[in-house]
Amino acid sequence: MSKLLHAPHFTSIHRRTNSVVTLFKSFPPIPLPPSSLSPPACRFSIYNPHSLPNPLTHRNLSTRAFDSSSETKSDEVSEKKEKDPNCAESQAEFGRPEGDNGSVGGSWEEYPSGEFEFKEFGLWKNLAVKIRMLFAFPWERVRKGSVLTMKLRGQISDQLKSRFSSGLSLPQICENFVKAAYDPRISGIYLHIEPLNCGWGKVEEIRRHILDFKKSGKFIVGFVPACGEKEYYLACACEGLYVPPSVYFALYGLTVQASFLGGVLEKVGVEPQVQRIGKYKSAGDQLTRKNMSEENCEMLTTLLDNIYGNWLDKISLTTGKKRDDIENFINEGVFQVERLKEDGWITKIKYDDEVMSELKERLGLQKDKNLPTVDYRKYSRVRKWTLGLSGGKDQIAVIRATGSISRVRGPFSVSSSGIIAEQFIEKIRSVRESKRYKAVIIRIDSPGGDALASDLMWREIRLLAASKPVIASMADVAASGGYYMAMAAGTIVAENLTLTGSIGVVTGKFNLGELYEKIGFNKEIISRGRFAELTAAEQRPFRPDEAELFAKSAQNVYRQFRDKAAFSRSMTVDKMEEVAQGRVWTGKDAASRGLVDAIGGLSRAVAIAKQKASIPQDRQVTLVELSRPSPSLPEILSGIGSSLVGVDTTLKELLGDLISSEGIQARMDGIMFQKLEGSSYGNPFLNLIKDYLSSL
Repeated sequence: MSKLLHAPHFTSIHRRTNSVVTLFKSFPPIPLPPSSLSPPACRFSIYNPHSLPNPLTHRNLSTRAFDSSSETKSDEVSEKKEKDPNCAESQAEFGRPEGDNGSVGGSWEEYPSGEFEFKEFGLWKNLAVKIRMLFAFPWERVRKGSVLTMKLRGQISDQLKSRFSSGLSLPQICENFVKAAYDPRISGIYLHIEPLNCGWGKVEEIRRHILDFKKSGKFIVGFVPACGEKEYYLACACEGLYVPPSVYFALYGLTVQASFLGGVLEKVGVEPQVQRIGKYKSAGDQLTRKNMSEENCEMLTTLLDNIYGNWLDKISLTTGKKRDDIENFINEGVFQVERLKEDGWITKIKYDDEVMSELKERLGLQKDKNLPTVDYRKYSRVRKWTLGLSGGKDQIAVIRATGSISRVRGPFSVSSSGIIAEQFIEKIRSVRESKRYKAVIIRIDSPGGDALASDLMWREIRLLAASKPVIASMADVAASGGYYMAMAAGTIVAENLTLTGSIGVVTGKFNLGELYEKIGFNKEIISRGRFAELTAAEQRPFRPDEAELFAKSAQNVYRQFRDKAAFSRSMTVDKMEEVAQGRVWTGKDAASRGLVDAIGGLSRAVAIAKQKASIPQDRQVTLVELSRPSPSLPEILSGIGSSLVGVDTTLKELLGDLISSEGIQARMDGIMFQKLEGSSYGNPFLNLIKDYLSSL
């Protein structure tokens, strides 16, 4: 089974209680079919431009490609452009002129920004909304003058959540912001922001919606009891930032770490035999090396600089502080809450109940009255129709692809466990055959996975793009197999700090001969066929002819991946080779190198979809979510008690890795971006080793 997977660790490693013995049982030899340089499990369809719809032609500059979806024309960005003509918002990036079907071709064009514009309802529209509220369902009833309270913490999924699911959903968070802006019953928003365990792409999307909500004229304040870089990035966009006197305030900067097990495996008698294609492909390094390679160090340093630089720029823009002053503050290591208020980093020092009292005064309520509130979960059940925010005749389909990619559902899978290619293809085909949808947005938040599954989905997306516009919108990560899916779309939209690219492969097996000898274990094999023992014989290293076949097979997979990327992005193979080699890029850097077309979030993807479908930008459209979840038994159980959530997540990660850890892979494991990303895509086996070593 081939893998196109990019799976960095991004925060401190989760604790595991499994023993290290489980680790060695969980790393079976990685099989490759014998006597074939293009084995069935690893085979890509032959690269034939004439067999694919809408062949790509050329790429041109688009002066609007760097516009973010809702801040492009805002006063903040205008101010930034005046201060810094070289900022991202002032620069152009490579764009792809496309035909009516979203395929490349045609003249130069500018992508619409998709900026949110708050428009007051007219007299008749207001009357219609009031009538709808009178006949709303009981669970949609909200007291007039209520404050919407939302607690943002932990992991945030890019998938829609069922009512039985635990955790937060980015689509529902963003929709709540839009609904609250127009809902006459909502007077403002009170955000509780606690340590976040998600990527910068989602953080940027939420921040954009905070700024959009402020255009409604309603208040939005944030309460932050524990504040790091991500939490402050969101909180400073609110009009007021409150912290308790005992706040954990830690703006100390960002770090990147890499863990290496080469020395550990050497001591226990395990020899990883890894074939890596792409000099930046760090997958396998943590198993074979004892330190960081120069190429990996270069790549991670660039990623860290981009994230840190973006954070400084946005904080400077929001707070009005100079970038140098912000860096000096970080390097000083300030933690005293009084100093934070004096220097203007926070608004007030208050406990939660004191903030609630202040909000009551702001709304003119008596002290003995309770502040009317509605929480995130209840407000998520309020329909947009009730608020007059739906009803567009033109429909745009939204297909969400989140998690690791596999071709078929595994025996331990649940309905929300990753991207199942056969199910995804069914949705793509149904949309292609339907005349209801004017355009399609594929929302991707995936580190990749099975190579065959990625290729099959790529083909179906290409066929869909031949009949109607297809826009790929990236969230936190769309790398390797995730990027494979995106590159089939007519236009790719990514956030500034989306992690994407990672066009490369890695494969290998473990030679456990020395370990078997130490523990007294023996294994004998009777085989027929020259290469029958290629991956079955983990008790010995490769023979020279086996090693040659192993390397050629990996090279073949890489070439086909790279060539299809070049074809899909209208680039020469040599040009694609320069940006491939397994290197991970931020969305901003990927855009400047032709891997991404525009910078922004889902709202910008919608605006571009309108443009491609010849729908006026001011016309309302209906977004039809085709990935709505059906509650499964584990989801219902996890909604009952929070203690079950961690167990469920741990078991799903463990079982998922046991099932899908075989084959040629494009992986970047063993990397921790502290305070940068969640560890949703981390390898649990590396966590097991770390936990075992820390317990000694």
